[in-house]
Amino acid sequence: MAIKLIVTDLDGTFLNSNHVTIPQENIDAFKKAHEMGIKVAVASGRTKILTDYLMPQLPFLDYLITSNGAITYDLKTGEIVCQTLIDNKKSIEIFNTLKNYDLIYEIYYNGDCFMNKESYKGFTPENVAPHIYKLLSNFIKEVPDLQALIGSNGIEKLNILTLTPEQRIEIENKISDVAFASSFPVTAGKNGNLEMTDINATKGFAVKGLADSLGITQNEIMCFGDGENDCPMLQFADFSFAMENGNEHAKKSAKFVTDTNDNGGVAKAIKQYVFGE
Repeated sequence: MAIKLIVTDLDGTFLNSNHVTIPQENIDAFKKAHEMGIKVAVASGRTKILTDYLMPQLPFLDYLITSNGAITYDLKTGEIVCQTLIDNKKSIEIFNTLKNYDLIYEIYYNGDCFMNKESYKGFTPENVAPHIYKLLSNFIKEVPDLQALIGSNGIEKLNILTLTPEQRIEIENKISDVAFASSFPVTAGKNGNLEMTDINATKGFAVKGLADSLGITQNEIMCFGDGENDCPMLQFADFSFAMENGNEHAKKSAKFVTDTNDNGGVAKAIKQYVFGE
């Protein structure tokens, strides 16, 4: 086996459970792989501004896939390799549907994150999963009208932060031609999320597009993930690993299971299957 591209999710996978710290063994494994000529990439549900603070720890990182596959950045040139956005017409349809629900939601747009004033009022630690509130609170920008903000442009992702399983089913039935995923489960009341991107904007689609541009095939790719939004890339790559702490969707989609994110599961798999240690 000759791995030429390694791609990892962040939260619950490459980061430990505080959603902030990258275990040193993961950094070291990625750096060694990069020095061996293997391309290394992060594929996150986050938008770019929510990953920027991590980049100084990974100065050797080659590519960054954001918003569940909506945008892929070449970190060496600063250029966008590819992007697949929810177009304006579909965005308006989604906004009109969500008006009928009392939900807190945000959009990722131009690498940044925005909420309308109604959602922003409810964006509190009591209403939103604690790690999500902590991550977003310093970055969310309140705007009067999301539709006016985006104009005729498309958005990377729409993320509902608070909904019940029943609401998720209803919304999925009402909105078509988008890709749905969750990155964290319902834990109490409305403490669940639902992410929407363009139908072709998944981590799997993005990893395939990146691999094609590099002339890399499925059996030369290693991917890591823990959640529903990681499933498309775990299904695509021949050497895919779900984390032991991952959900059942991820474990069923992956070919292997590695140790937990807190125990350096990413590094352990790379050491065994790439470095032969």
